[in-house]
Amino acid sequence: MQDRPEAPDLLDAIADLMIKEVLPLVQKHGDDALAYKTLVSWNMLGVVAREFRGGEDTLNDEIVRMRGLAELKDWWDTFAKKSEGSQTIDASYQAKMASVRAGNAELARQIREQKIGPDNAALWEHAQQTLKEKLAVSNPRFSLSD
Repeated sequence: MQDRPEAPDLLDAIADLMIKEVLPLVQKHGDDALAYKTLVSWNMLGVVAREFRGGEDTLNDEIVRMRGLAELKDWWDTFAKKSEGSQTIDASYQAKMASVRAGNAELARQIREQKIGPDNAALWEHAQQTLKEKLAVSNPRFSLSD
């Protein structure tokens, strides 16, 4: 692991090269398909850089919110026993991602089966905040205050 530049800085440098130097050359050549792929790649580099910068804090926040949902309380307790505590804040990033994915799948199942609606304020707030956080990673122009 290096001190400087950090991975997000390297991704930013590659993205900058692609948008400022590669894309104009591709466009000049007239290859619309490659220009589109270059723009998509540039965007993906930005997403990965933003994930590096704030992904774990956002993931921790989501875990805390999910633990507070009555719909998931029993599931979290059972899941913790099965997965040796991978849903904790101290777990690895990959373990936390797996926990959140599994928790979201369980939550979606319960919403479908129990027909949980928008009258559940805690669940609705969790869903809105999670969506805002995901949008902020995928689109830097999206504000969490929106």
